[in-house]
Amino acid sequence: MRARENEGLVVVYGTGGHGKVIVDILRANGIRIAGFLDDNPQKRCDEYGLKILGGAKWLKEEAARQTIVVALGIGDNFARRAVAGRCIAEGACLLTAVHPSATIAASAILSPGIVIMPHAVINADAVIRQGAIINTGAIVEHDCTVGDFAHLSPRAAIGGNVQVGDLSWLGMGSIVIPNRKVGTGSIIGAGATVIHDIGDWTVAVGTPARVLKELEPRS
Repeated sequence: MRARENEGLVVVYGTGGHGKVIVDILRANGIRIAGFLDDNPQKRCDEYGLKILGGAKWLKEEAARQTIVVALGIGDNFARRAVAGRCIAEGACLLTAVHPSATIAASAILSPGIVIMPHAVINADAVIRQGAIINTGAIVEHDCTVGDFAHLSPRAAIGGNVQVGDLSWLGMGSIVIPNRKVGTGSIIGAGATVIHDIGDWTVAVGTPARVLKELEPRS
């Protein structure tokens, strides 16, 4: 569901910095936001001019009564995936939030629950899968695929036909040259330049990017 096409009660799940940016994107699209959801019981007041309605219990109860549309305001890939799964299980819809200043090719495919931030570019035949974040000024070139719950940080850029695996994270200002692959769950350091494929569950840093360490796979 795109931000400008929503029907139902719109809430932002997550009250941190990422959630605040989501609020700005929705407001830029003229979307009325009912409030925040957050699972921290200490957060039950107003945040960023919006009331915190509750957490998972509130979602379960309200989704049984009306259509709830959730914008995922969580930056951590694994936490965002967990919350998205909970929302879907309760019958809520995931909202796709696209800032009006972003440039999106007509042939690009945008999946539910993604966020495309100010001045990002998504070019021809790119595919952005569920729950991914394309952060401020990031560039996704033609024929790329960004996997489920991956995150391209501000000003990250991936060349044509790059494949970014599920749950991967590309740091600020990182670059992946065309026709390369970044595996599942991998992390590319800020400012790194990827000129060779990066395997699954790997941390790579530097220019050219070199493997720093292997990560323990997470389900």
